[in-house]
Amino acid sequence: MLRGIIISVLLILCSVLLQAQAPLADSLLAYEYRYFKCSNDTLKQGILHQKINYYLKNGYTGEALFEEHKRLKYNLLLDAQQKKIFLWNATLVSYLNNQSEYSALYLEEYLKATADSSLNAELLKVLVYKYSDSVKVNRVIKKLSKTDGQFKDLECFAEVALYNRKHKNFYLISSLIVPGSGTAMNGRALKGLVSLALVGGSAYGVYQLVQYGLYINAVLWGSGVGLKFYSGNVKLTQKTFEEKEAQQKNKLANKCELKLKNLLTKYPLSLRGL
Repeated sequence: MLRGIIISVLLILCSVLLQAQAPLADSLLAYEYRYFKCSNDTLKQGILHQKINYYLKNGYTGEALFEEHKRLKYNLLLDAQQKKIFLWNATLVSYLNNQSEYSALYLEEYLKATADSSLNAELLKVLVYKYSDSVKVNRVIKKLSKTDGQFKDLECFAEVALYNRKHKNFYLISSLIVPGSGTAMNGRALKGLVSLALVGGSAYGVYQLVQYGLYINAVLWGSGVGLKFYSGNVKLTQKTFEEKEAQQKNKLANKCELKLKNLLTKYPLSLRGL
């Protein structure tokens, strides 16, 4: 009895969800049908633009919308204002989908078309270039700081972009002298001990072969397995050093992202033309 009631409720919920999604899917298919039936390339771009706006008006900014932006040849949009709005929205949609190269491309085209120097446009530059162009970002932050001193908090993005963990050679040399020590100092004590055991065991094996007069075997073992373990120990130290560096860089980046989030709450960037 209870199982039957649960199944009925689930069927009703599925029906409601499908009915809610059907208008969106039907309209998108209608736009796509019109696009493929149209023979004029300029008119086709207009239809794609309508389809993109339909996505946006329904609150969708995901990957499918990003792909539609890639399809559209914005240089064929006849209305200059329409083109500017498209480029602004395309920059934001690309950013939201972690497509940094496309967001930078669309932003550059937007700035060429508008020469927009508003606070929102400057803040959008920070979003797009925060990890790729520290010089440009610092220049923008100095400009924004004249409006609101809180923007100085975003200078941390330049620190993240330029961050490099120090004394890498020290860890590598340490592992060359005492196998596994550099790895252990990078916070991977167990891996360091394993490296030490493997290299030490190989060295002991070579020593025993020499003691028994098996010189050829000793050379083959030492230059083969032993050398492999020894060089692997150095590579492992380098890998763990880089992992530690990435962790520390991510911590700095997360702090910066939080500061940026607070500023975006104060100065929100929104899609246009909706």
